[in-house]
Amino acid sequence: MAMIEQYKQLLKDFVAFQSVSTDTQFQPEIQKTVAWLQRVFGQNGFSVRIITGYDNPLVIASFVYDPALETVLIYGHYDVQPAKVDEGWASDPFTLTEMNRRLVGRGAIDNKGQVLVHMVNVFEHIKSKTLGYNVKFMIEGNEETGSPLLEQFIASNSALLAADFVLISDGEISGGKPNIEVGFRGGLNSVLTVKTSTTDLHSGLYGHSVPNAIHELSKVCADLYDANNRIVVPGFYDDVDSVSDDVKKANQAIPFSLEEHKRISGAKILLTEPGIDFYTQVGLLPAIEVTTIVGGYMGQGFRNGIPATATAKINFRLVARQNPTKIAKAFEKYVRSILPAYVDFTFEFKTPYNASKIDTKNKYVERAQKVLEVAYGSTPIYKYVGGGLPMVNSFEKALKIPSVLVPLANEDCAMHAANENFALTNVEQALRFSALFLGK
Repeated sequence: MAMIEQYKQLLKDFVAFQSVSTDTQFQPEIQKTVAWLQRVFGQNGFSVRIITGYDNPLVIASFVYDPALETVLIYGHYDVQPAKVDEGWASDPFTLTEMNRRLVGRGAIDNKGQVLVHMVNVFEHIKSKTLGYNVKFMIEGNEETGSPLLEQFIASNSALLAADFVLISDGEISGGKPNIEVGFRGGLNSVLTVKTSTTDLHSGLYGHSVPNAIHELSKVCADLYDANNRIVVPGFYDDVDSVSDDVKKANQAIPFSLEEHKRISGAKILLTEPGIDFYTQVGLLPAIEVTTIVGGYMGQGFRNGIPATATAKINFRLVARQNPTKIAKAFEKYVRSILPAYVDFTFEFKTPYNASKIDTKNKYVERAQKVLEVAYGSTPIYKYVGGGLPMVNSFEKALKIPSVLVPLANEDCAMHAANENFALTNVEQALRFSALFLGK
């Protein structure tokens, strides 16, 4: 069987598991996914350990090809975002579907499809006796919930995870060229709840005479940025490093099409700070995004009640030297300063993690660059990423080994959205890179 056909079959099986980590009702699917991974690795000669006690189980699979060789630790995650057909999917999200030369399904690129690229190549190298490294896989099940216990696990299991470097593929390719990722934003999630009365009130009897929780919360959310798209929270930028001219020039050199950005995002405009290019804005500058607002009656028809409470979920994306806990406290202080005295509020924050920058001056990154040039036929871009990957810091801190971060997904992969997909052209390039990089 050709490798790409083997890949498709395994990905079909992998995607079929509804391994959603954000909802406990999917725990049986989590367990089935772990059992499947254990079986697949075992069938290909790996020694497999299932580690519990750190939230969802972790799968640690090891293959020693030659004790004289170096060892690569390949990280991935098997958990996925929720998905329902009525959210805009063209097909069942947990049935891998090939359409328009794309493999469509939840997890197709985040992260089942990407870690599977390396799995099938390692399996093939084992069969053909051409593996260039000893290999360990660490595949976790809580990345989509912030991997809250992963740092503790890595620190407590450094001997089990011992390797010479880490290989991670968990992102999208930008600029139409292969990428090597060199930095990630940190961040935290938070919940802001405001209360304006002890109960919802009749909008006819009390309308325009009492405060409305949604109105009060909306004022906070609507005024987070000024006219230049700078965050207004006092002290927010105190620890933000200035972006060097060299980095700005490098980011500006990454091919960027506003029309392509509009096509992929569906947004009609690009809202960056004045004079800041897209890749600098999302990779090296912080952000606050309101991701959810809930309040009032959400059922069918109308209740016509003035809501007593309203809640917003707010996501912070932070850059190097910004301390997530310090930022959360600054935001809470700011909210307290602008809300009227008649509004009570609570502010909770969870899963804070620091930004990370990757040391690229090592032989593993240099090898990745050379292999990418061969596999893709073009020189790779070094890219700062707006998303977060907190385990990068954990690996560096506990294992003291470098990381090689090579995203494999197409830029319009719809990560975390309906019709998540892995373009077959990108699959073919990814398989070629992995085969060359992991081989002798």
